[in-house]
This record gives sequence, C-alpha cells and structure tokens, in this order.
Amino acid sequence: MSHNEKLRAAILVVSDTASQDPSTDKAGSTLTDVFNQDGGDQWAVSEVRIVPDDVLALQRQVTAWCDGGSSPNLVVTTGGTGFTAKDNTPEAISPLLHKHAQGLVHGMLAASLEVTPCK
Repeated sequence: MSHNEKLRAAILVVSDTASQDPSTDKAGSTLTDVFNQDGGDQWAVSEVRIVPDDVLALQRQVTAWCDGGSSPNLVVTTGGTGFTAKDNTPEAISPLLHKHAQGLVHGMLAASLEVTPCK
C-alpha cells in the first residue's frame, strides 16, 4: 500500500429485517459517515453488505472479503449482538479470528461507557 492510498473498510450489517428490506437499515450509512467524517481522510468504505442473523451467512461474507484478492484492512460488523437465540455475531466471527485482540475490546467498552448514561 502506498503512502497516499486509503485504508479500506468493509461494513457488514447483520439484520433479518434489513436483509429483507434494505431501506430499513440505518447502520450501514451511519458507519460509512463515521469513516468519511471522522476517519482523518485515511479510510474508504469499500463495501457495505447486509446479511440475516445467520451464522453461515456471516461467516461466508467475512471469509469472502478476507480471503479475496483485495481484502479490506478492516471489517466492521454491526447487529446480531443481543441476547436472543438468533443473535450470533460474536459466536460466528470468533472461529474466523487467527489472533484475538482483547485490548481492543476493552478499549471499545471503556470508550462506550464514557458516552453511555448511567442511571
């Protein structure tokens, strides 16, 4: 990658509803805006995809991106992290990881707590 080339991010929206009707999704455009506005002109969103809350659909899309010829530098997933039986994003992604970066998880949690009101 040259010094002037932007890093590429792929966004995967996990939602049964949005996979049936993409017009209901707001997460993909919101995350794209975050990269465009807050990414310091260092990021380009290469693709936004929507998949249902399905382990194999998630794994297939992430694998296709990461094993492809021009894989993104970062894959961001959103959705499928609740506590219902169909929310399986962490469990679907975990076996695909070659190295876990727990410090990033703790950093994201700490940043989230700074903006989450406690009552």
